[in-house]
Amino acid sequence: MKTYVLVALILVSSTVFGFQKDDKKSNDNLTVPTEGMVYSLPRTGVRIHVKAKQEKFFHGPYFQYAEALLGIKNAPSSDFERWTITDIQIETFSEPDPEQVHKAMGRAGAMLSLTESGVLAGINSDTPTAAESYAVSTFLGDTKTPEFPFLDLSLNPFYEMGDSASSRAFVTKSIEEKAQEAAHTVTKLRKRRFKSLANAYEEQLPDGRAYELMVEELDKLEEEYVGLFVGKSYTKSFEYSFDFIPGGSDVSGEVAFRFSENKGVLPKTDLSGKPIVVDLNKLDDLSSAQEKLKTSSSAVAGQSGIFYRIPGKAEIKVLNGLNTMAIARTTIAQFGTVAPFPESLLDGSYRISFHPTTGAVKNVMEK
Repeated sequence: MKTYVLVALILVSSTVFGFQKDDKKSNDNLTVPTEGMVYSLPRTGVRIHVKAKQEKFFHGPYFQYAEALLGIKNAPSSDFERWTITDIQIETFSEPDPEQVHKAMGRAGAMLSLTESGVLAGINSDTPTAAESYAVSTFLGDTKTPEFPFLDLSLNPFYEMGDSASSRAFVTKSIEEKAQEAAHTVTKLRKRRFKSLANAYEEQLPDGRAYELMVEELDKLEEEYVGLFVGKSYTKSFEYSFDFIPGGSDVSGEVAFRFSENKGVLPKTDLSGKPIVVDLNKLDDLSSAQEKLKTSSSAVAGQSGIFYRIPGKAEIKVLNGLNTMAIARTTIAQFGTVAPFPESLLDGSYRISFHPTTGAVKNVMEK
């Protein structure tokens, strides 16, 4: 009797915990979330890359004699620091739009592919997504300059032996005398360079490379000595990036950053610089057609909660007052429209991917 009871228990256990599960196993392993999956559509930001050059100038110690001794007019008489913007580039980036957060329901919710920030990237498709980019600007840079820009002031001594009336004491030369000696050195260097290039020396250099080296060194020496009259400059380039997020309409006079010829590129909160502004104008060549077609005649349109963007086009200008510094035409997600995705394409038979930067449909393919 005990044997029959034991066999009966084994059969019941097998049916409940084993064979019954296999018999009712579904061919579709998809888990359908009952609460839905939350996702965002992207919005487009504008990133402005700025290159600027800093110049630090030191006037020459013999500047007042530049015209009289070398014929160079208007030699600078004071030090200065000057900044100039050398290049501006415009690019776009994307981030989740807080005004376009949706919930995908039912089967569609289980098929979503999202970026790391929760933006819709694909449906029923393992869509690869690029790492999100960001830009950092630092305002701590400065051009390094030597503590003493002019060390080589002359090839000759700064003093001379006095006569018997001064008890043969050393006498310091005047700055005019030192300027005359420096100008004479410049003349001698130019003559030697000319004789080298004209092959006028009796003893020839061994090869052409020797000529090149000699001329290069003569050029450097001349530059150093001419710098005693016209001054020296030290320059360095810096790069900055500035972001802003437009809304769904035109942007006019948005301050991107500020600029000062004395201080350089500054954040927009620093009122000591002149504002560099951005104008962003929506182009109407697509918007009217999008508005007509975004609505669907289907009774179940949007029932799954899947929406996508039809992005718009815009023209971006970077302005310094009335002067246009840069201009570009680009795609702006929030300048377009949002439409429901066709429900007939969400039955699992299609692989769908989206452009994560604009939210537009990239492709629809059968599995």
